Amino acid sequence: MLFSLFHRIHGPYGASSTIPWGVAALLTLACSYDYEPPPTADGELGRGEFTYRCSGDSDALCPAGSATATSFPQAIALGGRFSLEYAYNSDYEGDPPPILKSSVPDRISSTDGIFKALATGYTAINGVSGASEVVDVKHLRVAAIDHLTVSEDQLKIGASVEVEVGSQLSLTAAPYGAQDELLGGDLEYVWSTASSEVAAVAGAGDDDLAVIEGVSEGSTTVTVAVGDLALEVMVVVVPSSTTATTGDSDSDGTTTGDTDGTTDGTTGDTTGDTDGTTDGTTDGTTDGTTDGTTDGTTGTTGG
Repeated sequence: MLFSLFHRIHGPYGASSTIPWGVAALLTLACSYDYEPPPTADGELGRGEFTYRCSGDSDALCPAGSATATSFPQAIALGGRFSLEYAYNSDYEGDPPPILKSSVPDRISSTDGIFKALATGYTAINGVSGASEVVDVKHLRVAAIDHLTVSEDQLKIGASVEVEVGSQLSLTAAPYGAQDELLGGDLEYVWSTASSEVAAVAGAGDDDLAVIEGVSEGSTTVTVAVGDLALEVMVVVVPSSTTATTGDSDSDGTTTGDTDGTTDGTTGDTTGDTDGTTDGTTDGTTDGTTDGTTDGTTGTTGG
């Protein structure tokens, strides 16, 4: 049994003579995929700290334009790319930094310092010294993407979102695992719109951030996809508030001014002209004039 244990370790870690028994016992847990890693980025042998770095613009753990993650990931998205750095703690300062290697390249590969998650489960990342000694280790969990979310200004949106004609809005997609944990890793996104005549995707639309521009009034579906997983969002394009405000102001001013002025003026003139005539204004101009003339003539004849 002991031989089998060290034989298993020999492959990923090189010369087994450099690995203490305690390390060997710890490393066997990498083959048990229900192993729970420490919650921090500290190395599991206590000699230093692993720092997670984003290797591209589409890692949900890094703010836009930054390669530094806001936290060490609970899990890496399957297919995601990332990088790691390692720094000794004060007890080992001055030692040459170790080279970070995947214990199982078929599960997490590494090319020019960029790691890529190839299989779900736990895999150890080893810090290896120039003497081929494993000086520290960090187990990383890789998880399949269970669902995507889309946010606007860091707030998750519902089934639909509005944008005005001629305006733009920024949407950001993020991958989550089955435990609703945010997954790390740079991924390839594809954004598309069902009708570019209503809403268009500005730019290439190939990372986690997409700029949507309102073209004309109406609604259409915008889709973001990672591999075979996709999420649809209804985009409703509404009239521009600037145009609407200007139109209402002109319309209200003209209508109110003209209508009130004309009505008041007409009423005033009519009342004044027919002040001495009974119901002449209501019945009509012709009747009012006739009645007034007849009354006036009769009065003269009688005098």
